[in-house]
Amino acid sequence: MIVAIVAIILIIIIGITAKQRENITVIEKWIGNVITPIQNVVNKGVNGIGQGVDFIAGIANLRIENENLKKEIESLQQEVLKLNMTRSELEELRSLKYALNYIKNDDKRKIISAGIIGKSPSSWFDIFTVDAGENQGVEKNSIVLDSNGLVGKVYEVGGNWSKVVSIIDNSSSVSFQIMRDSNLQGIVTGSVTNEITGYLFDPLADIIVGDKIVTSGLGTYPEGIIIGEIVEIDRSGDHLLKTIRVDPAVNFRKITKVIIMEPVQLH
Repeated sequence: MIVAIVAIILIIIIGITAKQRENITVIEKWIGNVITPIQNVVNKGVNGIGQGVDFIAGIANLRIENENLKKEIESLQQEVLKLNMTRSELEELRSLKYALNYIKNDDKRKIISAGIIGKSPSSWFDIFTVDAGENQGVEKNSIVLDSNGLVGKVYEVGGNWSKVVSIIDNSSSVSFQIMRDSNLQGIVTGSVTNEITGYLFDPLADIIVGDKIVTSGLGTYPEGIIIGEIVEIDRSGDHLLKTIRVDPAVNFRKITKVIIMEPVQLH
């Protein structure tokens, strides 16, 4: 009954206030004064709740977008890494072709490219392992090169791997000649400090710092492969032989790929 009475009163009020009038009654003013503050509070509350819901929904959306962006960034980083690796490997393979310059056109020996898969604990590649062996045609004493010059030779061979001893190892020795004068010859060896030192057979040989030395063709290595550059000459009169220190052409800290050539057949 109360609800019905209130509804009737509200309908009457709506009917009265729906008409455009210049003045309103005292009752209408009183009802307006009572209802308006309540409407204001309710409206602010509803707006506040709506804004709060929107804010929470916005945070949730930001989190989702954040996660999606992180995944996208990780994916892009992986793509960049793959591209860089591919580009780096391509450059390495391209650089290896320069090693072929040390091989004569009429040389029929087999050429094999290989990657380095292991090395000694030191920071130098004095002894290391490559991913090519008997199955790929590698033999003991095969010659190992990179794009800059002579690396060393194979001393042990497995099915799909080989071990290489480089010219900076203290067990290595290489017969050499001065590039600008092939009559000036000698021998260089590696050392425990990974330096290359040696001597010339002629103590009066006219050599200077900056002279480049190449393989002489005597022994294991074919002629003409660059070994390095003379950086120091010992002119002491106490020595019967003129001794030298050589900076190798190959960077023995950063080798990643090499070319392996069948060994010289000694007769």
